[in-house]
Amino acid sequence: MKTLNGKNAMHGTEVALSLLKSLDADSILALVGLGADIVMLVGQDHTVHRIHFADPDMGSYGLTKAVGKRLQDLVTVESVPKIDAMLTGQDSARQARGYQVNHSCDGKPDLPVLYSGFSVADSPYMLVVGRELRQQMKDQQRLVETQMELEADYRELQEAEARYRTAFRVSTIAHVMLDGERKTVLDANAAAMSLVGGGSTGIVGKPFRDLFRKQDRDALSDAIGEARHSASPVRLDTLKTVKGEPVSLSLRSYRENGITNLIISAWQSSDAQEARRQQVEKRNERPVDLTDVPEPAVQTNDQGQIVGANTLFLDLAQAPSIAQVVGRNLGTWFSKTSLDLHVFYSRLAEEQVVRGFATTLTDNLSGDRPVLVSARRNPETSLTQVIFVPQPVVTTERLSIPAPGAPEQADGFANLVGRVPLKDLVRESLEVIEKICIEAALDQTNNNRASAAEMLGLSRQSLYIKLRRHGLEDYRPSN
Repeated sequence: MKTLNGKNAMHGTEVALSLLKSLDADSILALVGLGADIVMLVGQDHTVHRIHFADPDMGSYGLTKAVGKRLQDLVTVESVPKIDAMLTGQDSARQARGYQVNHSCDGKPDLPVLYSGFSVADSPYMLVVGRELRQQMKDQQRLVETQMELEADYRELQEAEARYRTAFRVSTIAHVMLDGERKTVLDANAAAMSLVGGGSTGIVGKPFRDLFRKQDRDALSDAIGEARHSASPVRLDTLKTVKGEPVSLSLRSYRENGITNLIISAWQSSDAQEARRQQVEKRNERPVDLTDVPEPAVQTNDQGQIVGANTLFLDLAQAPSIAQVVGRNLGTWFSKTSLDLHVFYSRLAEEQVVRGFATTLTDNLSGDRPVLVSARRNPETSLTQVIFVPQPVVTTERLSIPAPGAPEQADGFANLVGRVPLKDLVRESLEVIEKICIEAALDQTNNNRASAAEMLGLSRQSLYIKLRRHGLEDYRPSN
């Protein structure tokens, strides 16, 4: 049985060879062209002797007049080395993958074609088979455009988030975002920090009920449960915080990631506001004029509450008016470094004068600014004058990273250490190296983007995205 099958196979091969020998060159090209877009017979002198292409539109790229011409003369300049390598058979592994080249035509985009060459011993011709990639290029271009649109939408989303975050932070009304399941604080603005307190560690992550006195906590828990299932806000009055200040609350539910959370608005009761106004007036009976102080300055009592400030401090704290500063605790602008402020006041109580205390001030827009703080306490009035000296801000938006291989490279990195976080230094260094590599690849390929992507081991889509990121869309090699 095996012998019979072997004979049948041998007979079939002989029939196929006999059939191929009976075909002329044009018929063989047409037969191969059933599975390819372009088929050519190329002689040892690289001249095209026969050509067959499936789409008549390809003729406008010079293929109708290809017979008698060198194949190198039918492609663009940057594609000539690839044709030379294919016809000479320098890289057998590359032959299997094919060579992507371009045919040019006036008034039309280049025609991308993936060519592979096949030669037989003792044959004067090489069979060159090509597959055109126009549809693939269009798909890649659409993918790149979609990626750019997604990036633009993401940037718009980030900008909108920044706007709402700023509005949340600078609002003079206290707002608290509450986890509806755990009843803990998810987020709170500066007004909420000042109103309900929370100590040196802030209130984020703490149970909300712990911020109020014990006799009010059961009523607050009932209101939270009611608000989670109510379509309208729940109002709660006559509560007192652990600091003893009476407040009113408005609780409204909202959905977030499948969970019902709460946004709570808080404000002082009218009686508390009047008491605070009278307290501030009493403290201001013997105020110190800070107008002539050449640096941002405030006047506080022993509890850190501000009773006076100059306009330079309003600029430093991004406060629109003096009314939004007076009566608030100085710790409001040091919420991220409250331990520093505690140490500062401890030293002040012992020494009455403190000079050059280094810390970081957080303004009403959540911006951080390094400052040196000096203060003098008046033991007769128990009032403290605090002066802030802003320090230079080290920006890390764009680092001055020396080019790799430059003699001053080591010194450049050494100067940045200590002033710039290591992760930012490494990230920006990689950005510089990536840009240099892309420019080098474009120079070596004479700005052929497809060849440059292949040289860098990237897809065309990834290369186009990186070109846009580094501002190299219109890059041209310098000759």
